[in-house]
Amino acid sequence: MAELIFDDDGITLHAAADGILTLRMNRGQNAVNPALITSLSAALDKVDQADHPKSLIITAEGKFFSNGLDLEFMMSNAVGTPIMIESFWKILARILVMDCRTVAAINGHGFGAGLFLALACDFRVMRTSRGYLCWPELNLGMRLAKGFSELSKAKASQATLREGVLTGKRYNSSEALKAGLVDVECPIENLIEEAAEMAVAGLPENLGLANFDPEALKLIKVELYTDAYRALTLGTVATHAHSRL
Repeated sequence: MAELIFDDDGITLHAAADGILTLRMNRGQNAVNPALITSLSAALDKVDQADHPKSLIITAEGKFFSNGLDLEFMMSNAVGTPIMIESFWKILARILVMDCRTVAAINGHGFGAGLFLALACDFRVMRTSRGYLCWPELNLGMRLAKGFSELSKAKASQATLREGVLTGKRYNSSEALKAGLVDVECPIENLIEEAAEMAVAGLPENLGLANFDPEALKLIKVELYTDAYRALTLGTVATHAHSRL
């Protein structure tokens, strides 16, 4: 039985005896706003403090994995919007280079920031029958800011970026699998089980490793995703599109 080790404003974290930590969002559309970011950051602190061996699953309840940035907040808080987005980038950076395996269990729609949250994870499992992933910027008349663009380039192929970013295509689970945006598709009733199998497979003893150093794993991820990590940690919303950080 998993133990509840964090519960704040619709964000929970459970720890199982096998080392699997499950972070679950249950805030309706799970729109990214300051309250969600604060709770996610606190939950990730708990993940960082947990002993190894461990893996992390990130999932949600209901129709949405995340409906993206909170547009209502953005429309009424022009000054606070860049701060909010850059704070979310720090969350993505932490997940991107976490010192354990991370798996996104995508239970529903993942639009914009929701897609980026999933892309920050090492692996992705998506439910069938309901839910889409997309880059909505073209449809919203927005640019793809530096942190989001570099994360996208780190995790998606050029063909998928051309299709997804430049057309605003919405990917169902089979299309997302074909495009390489997710690793597995399955019915919703098997979603957490599939994610847990992937998470357990990432524990050092199941990888058959002679030695495992969590810091080495983190540094390997930093090397793999250097441009994305630098953009998420050093970039700002105002960073020019042509800039190289």
